[in-house]
Amino acid sequence: MEPLHRYDGIILIMDIVIIILLIFLFNTYIIKALSNRFDIASENYLWLLFAIHFLMSSAYMLYAFYTSSDSVAYYTVTSSADKWLPLFGTGTRFIHFLAWPFVSILGLSYYSVMIVFSYFGYLAIVLFYLTARENIRLDNVWMNYSPIELVFFLPNLHFWSSSLGKGSSILFGLGLFIFGLSRFNRRFFPLVFGGILTFFIRPHIFFTLVASVMIGVLITRSGIKPYLRWLIFLLSVIVFVYLSDEVLKFANTDSLDITSSATLSHRASELSKSSSGVNIQEYGLLMKMFTFWFRPLFIDGQGAFGFIVSFENIVYVYMFIVLVREGVFAWRTWNGWFRISFFIFLLGSFILAQVTGNLGIAMRQKAQFMPFFFILYCKALSYRQNALRR
Repeated sequence: MEPLHRYDGIILIMDIVIIILLIFLFNTYIIKALSNRFDIASENYLWLLFAIHFLMSSAYMLYAFYTSSDSVAYYTVTSSADKWLPLFGTGTRFIHFLAWPFVSILGLSYYSVMIVFSYFGYLAIVLFYLTARENIRLDNVWMNYSPIELVFFLPNLHFWSSSLGKGSSILFGLGLFIFGLSRFNRRFFPLVFGGILTFFIRPHIFFTLVASVMIGVLITRSGIKPYLRWLIFLLSVIVFVYLSDEVLKFANTDSLDITSSATLSHRASELSKSSSGVNIQEYGLLMKMFTFWFRPLFIDGQGAFGFIVSFENIVYVYMFIVLVREGVFAWRTWNGWFRISFFIFLLGSFILAQVTGNLGIAMRQKAQFMPFFFILYCKALSYRQNALRR
């Protein structure tokens, strides 16, 4: 905790105020640019999304103050490093690498770095929203907002993407990736950069992105020209084979079955010993998946925090029912992008559910894949609205 106390009160406050002002100015420019280029509900919506994210970021900082947040360890290790390049690597090392310029070059305090990484989380959510908006059409249901706007108000996504760590960073990578993939012929840079960012933060999650693209493209017969479909598939295979050794090395396994990794299994075992939640390592596959997506519920008795989260999880259960009833049975009409999103959500959830040790960790981990769930839910709702119009 020593690095957190390097600043006296006045310097710390000025440090935070300056960062907030700079982010506010930058966000003003971003929102103006997006409103001119993309079909969004309104500039006010993006500002409201920003306000919600800022509020949840403040709540997370308060939460981190009273708990042993990983963000403190990230800042402490990063601030003790004299050089930048030796920090480069995959996993936790890459977060130190990302944070180092802010900590050592700009000299930002712990709380200011938290705010910067929280803004990465906000940008990720905006990317998912823009992508959903350009691929799905839904009628407004409240004020001038459709369900596409409303689902991104759900707080769990904002809360767990509000800190210095893997959560906000990988969500930003995933957001760039799916945004680029939506119009891959025009968005090569965000597609590639998002993939690279995801790879260095969590190689096994990037592996699911590549596998999902391979599967989605292979089983899609319409919407993509045949030569492009096979080109994308071949490129995915090349990336899959080329990076497989790195993923296996990271996971410490000699099999492409990452869930058999000694490293990840050991981490899951250690996480299960944490007091932050119910041990889920002994559950069967279906129960693990249900727990990962929808728990805690009110009957789990996880205290005040778990009780609050339970309200949102009930909403997730409802959304899942709608997705199955209205969307999954219309699978044949899904284009390649929706199918890829589905496999990213399913495969990513499967892998994290296998290596997540307890319910507390599951609440944090699932935030990475819930935006894909939101997109699929909105797609399912579009079938319902179209049926009602007939």
